[in-house]
Amino acid sequence: MVLKYKFKYKATNKTYVNILYSIVEKYECEYKILQDLEHVYLLVEAQDEKIIEELSNDLSKYLPMSIYYEGLEVDVVKKMPQIESIKAEVKSLNSFCPSCLEEVEKESSANFYNAFNFCKTCSTFENATFILDNKEEKSSKELFERLAFLINENKRIKIKSVSGIFVFKKLESLEDVDVLLCTNLKNISKLVVEDKQAIVALASIEKPQIKFRINEIYKMKNQAIKESIEIRVANDLTLYLLSKELEKYEIDFLQIEDENSSYNSFLDVKADVEVNIDIPKIIYCENKKLILASNSYPKNLDVIYERFEEKNKAQFMTVLSENMLFDKAILNFYLSRKNDDRFTFYSEELNGFVDISKSFSLPKDMSELYKQISESKSGDRLLENYKKKFSLEYENSLSFDFKALGIKSFLSYFKVAKEILGFENEILINAQNCHLEKGPRVDFKMIENEKLSLREFDYVSMFKSAMSFKLAGVDEVTLSLGFIDSLASFIASEVDNINDFYEVEGVSLCGDMFTYDIFTKLVLKNITKNYRIHFNREFVIDK
Repeated sequence: MVLKYKFKYKATNKTYVNILYSIVEKYECEYKILQDLEHVYLLVEAQDEKIIEELSNDLSKYLPMSIYYEGLEVDVVKKMPQIESIKAEVKSLNSFCPSCLEEVEKESSANFYNAFNFCKTCSTFENATFILDNKEEKSSKELFERLAFLINENKRIKIKSVSGIFVFKKLESLEDVDVLLCTNLKNISKLVVEDKQAIVALASIEKPQIKFRINEIYKMKNQAIKESIEIRVANDLTLYLLSKELEKYEIDFLQIEDENSSYNSFLDVKADVEVNIDIPKIIYCENKKLILASNSYPKNLDVIYERFEEKNKAQFMTVLSENMLFDKAILNFYLSRKNDDRFTFYSEELNGFVDISKSFSLPKDMSELYKQISESKSGDRLLENYKKKFSLEYENSLSFDFKALGIKSFLSYFKVAKEILGFENEILINAQNCHLEKGPRVDFKMIENEKLSLREFDYVSMFKSAMSFKLAGVDEVTLSLGFIDSLASFIASEVDNINDFYEVEGVSLCGDMFTYDIFTKLVLKNITKNYRIHFNREFVIDK
């Protein structure tokens, strides 16, 4: 009997391959480990069914969660395939694995509270010892008890970890804090809104950093103004063992500051081999993982990215490469907060890329924009009514510097709209905090042309419709959601429009505008299910 474990694993790295080897090689059985773009496979054949049963139990126990893991299927096949197993990596750069964690937690183990315990599937400093305030220290329970005591006494501890040197202190106030270390995931909901998918990701083998919304109870109790906070958990055994000892003091969170911050004690490491494990930043939206920052992706993607001067095409090419889409006809929407936006179609039949619009431009200043509005259909009367009712907003907007925008993008349109409408907050932030499902339909459309590449976005109609809604009394937050909802609907209509010219086989979305979950959620909702949607898999969504 050959048992086939089919792990849905959407990454090219060998993390699962390495760990599977470390588990299965302990058993007397024939096995093969394979990997493709979507899966890692483990095939096992053994004469004794008890071996299969024990192996299955170990897989459940020692195979960690991963941000790239999406499910498991188990099946019986007739025979072992006649192909060679994929090779494991010589050295992994992962946080501690479940088997090493088990060893340091077991009192009878020779590695009890040994922060430098590791195997070939995970990493830490090799042949290392701690140096606490210039004095050599053995890794022991007593050492971590002492560190926890100092933190509870409001001391600031500088610690060298596998991801760098940071200063840690007990959480006092959120207002000047960017990142927290959660020392007890069971109590994370004391501070933030519980997101099960994100919490599982925190505990994964990658130990990413994720932004969470601060819950209302905490905000009221602590008079906190901050809306969100980035959180990570211990990604090496040093921080993990410290976290265990902090539980005794009911300290669930530590502030993280850079190594140049002031400190009372320094837990340094003297080692033969240094390591540098990445802490990726990710978000989840509609069950899709988006990577905001990472150094862990395959480095050939950097080579692919650097081939193009235009950032939108460079990013699009990485999506095509990661998803193996070079034989497909793909429509890409690149919307960014730092580069020019662009809509691009790719097809082998067309020998590569085709831009499906001109760049998203604006006039030279606000006076020119108001002139264009007044010269448009019914625009003169609209502008006069707007100037009478919102004279202060109108006068203040005239001094807005268009050169400061820097990029030709929808974000630039939103910044101009904020000035015209006199909004207190940014449109994206307002929309993120709006609790309605839909907003008013702001006019998003193209000025059509026989040549797709010569089409232009009709920004005048967009600003006119927004001004009309403000005149009608629509509040700032609701109108902000209208901008985002309408842009999402516009993207969906563009997919159908382009499909009338070219047969679109899939849609890709990239650029950091898609890191706003309200926007991405609306885009995914509006695009019909006939189109398969692609994101970057391991590469960052906007480099």
